[in-house]
Amino acid sequence: MTRINASLTLAGGLGALAMLGACAKPIVYKDPVAVTPPTGEVAVTQTVTVFDSSGSKADHFPDAKATLESLVAAMPSGNYAAGQVQFGGRQRATAGGGSFDRGALANAANGASFLQGSTPLYSVIENEVADALAGGSGRAAVVIVSDGLATDYAGRDDADGRALAAARELAESRNGEVCFHTVQTGSAPEGATLLRSIADTTSCGSFSAAASLGSSAALQQFSRNVYLGDEPSPRNVNVAAAPPDTDGDGVIDPRDECPGTLREANVDARGCWALNDLRFAVDGAGIETGFEESLAADIAVLKANPAVRIRVDGHTDADGAASYNQGLSERRASAVRDYLISAGLDADRFEVKGFGESNPVVANDSADNKRRNRRVELTILD
Repeated sequence: MTRINASLTLAGGLGALAMLGACAKPIVYKDPVAVTPPTGEVAVTQTVTVFDSSGSKADHFPDAKATLESLVAAMPSGNYAAGQVQFGGRQRATAGGGSFDRGALANAANGASFLQGSTPLYSVIENEVADALAGGSGRAAVVIVSDGLATDYAGRDDADGRALAAARELAESRNGEVCFHTVQTGSAPEGATLLRSIADTTSCGSFSAAASLGSSAALQQFSRNVYLGDEPSPRNVNVAAAPPDTDGDGVIDPRDECPGTLREANVDARGCWALNDLRFAVDGAGIETGFEESLAADIAVLKANPAVRIRVDGHTDADGAASYNQGLSERRASAVRDYLISAGLDADRFEVKGFGESNPVVANDSADNKRRNRRVELTILD
């Protein structure tokens, strides 16, 4: 299915919406990839996605726009600042910039228009990106979606050096690490050379071809590399060349602690089907009111795979007596099983097991780590 986009409608946050010059023309573009964002602890404090809408991208703009929308959909939820800049010539469109707001960023990506004009990537890095990251600290991720064919405002194709210099200056001037993750649309060799060089500005960057991000698994892995930092980001590595992900859950086999998970399941960084958004009453087994809806997606996956049997596993932190925690984990796992059955799933499909405090995912040395250890997981039996 294709869709028609005839306008650009963005909310400001990085700065006021700026639209200079001619209006963008209507385009026919492709649907983005459906993807479930990965879950885990976010390693970045700030991120900016730069989208090249310039004239050099006319032939592959529909693919580029679909890539942008897919990348936004794959961004993990978390406490970090996120913005977006679209540019072409002297035209700019900005959105976000405050706390991560998937809706605002998705609306901006969906409303992206072909702005035409030249490709002054250096100017965007020097101004819009630098302004967005100003005053920040910690790790920042700058995602650049472009064909890499940089020009100046007059359209002269001698702007590569300026773009690379701008990236280096930004990395050196910011109080914290800056990681450039470049995604090339199109396949121009000279564009790939520039984008690889920008990604190599610091050791945490990466280069990918947009064509390699055409699956949910590839997008999830890209998102883990860029935002979760749960493994070193690959430098100059095409995501398609990553190690295999046999069960298709977005976690590569060497790191997957729960192989065989259903492809659509919302797994954590270990590749395990953890119900991280579920909350229980303090020292109780009852699911807190309002948190039942967090199970809706999991129930949909289970209904779509009626032959799969599941063990519902309960886990606790290490506070309190081990014997008490064992019983608590069993009661909470039973509560989840009962809720799944009440939603119309066959009771014969489920087993229940409590692990108490015996299988933590992290050390019980902070309030946040204890929260992560208090969890219920779904394990595939057959």
